Amino acid sequence: MKMTDSQFKGFIRFVLDALAEMKAEDDPAKREEKLEKIMANLQKTLED
Repeated sequence: MKMTDSQFKGFIRFVLDALAEMKAEDDPAKREEKLEKIMANLQKTLED
């Protein structure tokens, strides 16, 4: 199943938003937690 251009752009927006949230986090432990969550979500996307 292929993504349309609009769906792909939406996915990229989601990833950029999550990364921006992570970057804004001052607490290194919370930043690491957010990074792990982003990575887990991306892995789940690959497995779907």
